[in-house]
Formats: sequence, structure tokens, C-alpha cells
Amino acid sequence: MNALRVEFRADARNVLSIAAMKSIGCKPEGILRSNMPLNGGGRRDSIVLSILKSECENEVKEKLGKRLK
Repeated sequence: MNALRVEFRADARNVLSIAAMKSIGCKPEGILRSNMPLNGGGRRDSIVLSILKSECENEVKEKLGKRLK
């Protein structure tokens, strides 16, 4: 796909999703405060994680390959 980076976002309170993304090599970049509306009112913070092309080539492919076996 020739992407230079892939970005992921999750509710900052969703520890399972954040742990899963980190486990494949995503690196946290920061928190977007009051970024998304919540059902029923209010707003949530979102965490931004990413994988760079160089990280994917050097680390992520190997980690994913081991998990898929």
C-alpha cells in the first residue's frame, strides 16, 4: 500500500484496545482531549497510536506473523 504511517484511535479509557494495539507495535502519540461525542451526552478523550513504515518493516510484521501461526 506504500503508506508511510498508519494511525489508530481509541477511547482513552479502553485499556483492552490500547493494550492490543501496543502489543503489535503501535506507539502512543498523545491524547486528543474531548475529541468525540458520547452517546447520551458528554465527550470522550481519544488516544492516538501509530506505526511508521520503518517500524512495520523491522518489528510489526514479525510480531503479527508469530501471532497468526
